[in-house]
Amino acid sequence: MGNSKRIFMQAMMAGALSIAGTASIAQSTFPEKPVKVVVPFSPGGSFDVIARHISNGLGKLWGQPIVIENRAGAGGNIGAQNVINRPGDGYTLLFWGDGVLANPLLFPKPPFNAIEDLSGVALVATAPQVLVSGENSSIKTMTDVLKSEQPLNYGTAGSGSPGHLAAELMKRQGAKQLTHIPYRGGGPALADLMGGQIQLVSTGLPATISLVRSGRIHAIAITSKERLATFPEVPTVGETLKGYEVDTWFGFMAPKDTPIEIREKIASDIAKVLSDSKLRKELSDSGFEVKTSTPNELDAKMAKDLEFWKELVEKSGANAK
Repeated sequence: MGNSKRIFMQAMMAGALSIAGTASIAQSTFPEKPVKVVVPFSPGGSFDVIARHISNGLGKLWGQPIVIENRAGAGGNIGAQNVINRPGDGYTLLFWGDGVLANPLLFPKPPFNAIEDLSGVALVATAPQVLVSGENSSIKTMTDVLKSEQPLNYGTAGSGSPGHLAAELMKRQGAKQLTHIPYRGGGPALADLMGGQIQLVSTGLPATISLVRSGRIHAIAITSKERLATFPEVPTVGETLKGYEVDTWFGFMAPKDTPIEIREKIASDIAKVLSDSKLRKELSDSGFEVKTSTPNELDAKMAKDLEFWKELVEKSGANAK
C-alpha cells in the first residue's frame, strides 16, 4: 500500500471512530437540557392525556423538565410541521399516532410526508376510537344512528384524525346521517357535545372513558374488532356494521435527521417508564393498551400502516373540508 493511500485509510478510520465516539457520548449524556414534546391537539384529548403520563416519568428519570406544548390546528398538521422544521437533536419530539400518516392523505397537495420527514422513536400504546352521544340523547346504539331521520353532527379532534376516518367509514357503510364537524382536539369536541351543540363525538376512547363512567356521556360503540376486557359493556361497531374494524396507535416521533443513537436512548427510557406496573394499570384503566417498540420497529410500522390508511381514506371518501 502506497504511503498516500495508507494516510487516506488512516484518516477514514479516525473519522469513523470519531463519529462513533461522538454518537456514544451524545447517547450517554442525553438529555442535558429540557425536552419539548409537541402534542398537535388541544389539552384534554387522548394524545394529551398519555403524553403527560409518559413525560412525567421521563422527567423524573432524566432529571430534566419535559415541556408539553399543545399546537392544535389543521387536524394535527400544524404541530407536526413545527417538529419537522426543528433540529434533529432529540430535544423536540412529536407525540401523535397513525393520524400523522392519514391526515396528509386528505389534501390534494399533502403538507408533508411522515415517512420522509419524520423518524420513529417509540410506540407506546394502542386504543380504539369510540362513538359517543350526550347524556340525554336518544341515540344510544349504532342501530339508532342508522335509523336516525335527522342529520347527526359529529365532532372529532380534526380532519384526518382517526376519529374522523373511523366515522367516515361508518358513513360509507350505511350511517349516512353523519356530518363531520372538525375541532382542534377531542377535548373541545366533547365540551360541545355535553353542551348540546353537537349530537355525537368520534374520538379516542381514553379521552372519553371517565366521562362515560360518570354518566355524563354515553358510549355507543368502539371501533376495535372485539369488545375490551376493561369496558365489556360497550359493543363494537362491527357487531352492527359487519367487518368494520379500526384500531389506532400512539407514539413518539422526531425530525428525520435525529441520530438513531438518540432515538434508541429515548425509546429505551420510555420502555423503562412504561414498565412501571402502577402506570400500566392506570393507562389500562384509561382505555390504553401499552405496547412499546424500538425506533426501527416504529419506522417499519409507519411504512406498513401508510398502506392501510391510504385504503381507508379511499374507502371512506374523507377529505380535509
